[in-house]
Amino acid sequence: MLIQKVVIGLAVIYVMTFVSGFLQATPFNFLNYIFFVLLLIGAIVLLNLTVKSEAPGMTKGILFLTGISTTLLFIFFVAYEWSRLNGYHDLEGSIEGLLYLTTLIFWILVVASLVLIRKVGVGNST
Repeated sequence: MLIQKVVIGLAVIYVMTFVSGFLQATPFNFLNYIFFVLLLIGAIVLLNLTVKSEAPGMTKGILFLTGISTTLLFIFFVAYEWSRLNGYHDLEGSIEGLLYLTTLIFWILVVASLVLIRKVGVGNST
């Protein structure tokens, strides 16, 4: 169940991005960048595995949305960091709100993905 391991891996990496967020105003902020890049790589792997899998329609759709939401997390993080570092505080606040909303959607999709993978028994065709 490679897809299940990737989804669990994305969840673990996201928890690490949350924890590393407390290092934002320190010299260790680079850990944020590392974890978000790992999150993007995981999203690309999940999307690739989903396309190649033999999962039923709804499960495949939820897995695909999980990969998309993970990619959006990376994009909003980059936009947030850019606006924060350039002093655009109004834009920073708006993007942070989008980041929180995307985080909520991400967690809902991760749980749904894991439930559907377990229920349907999605394997990997590769």
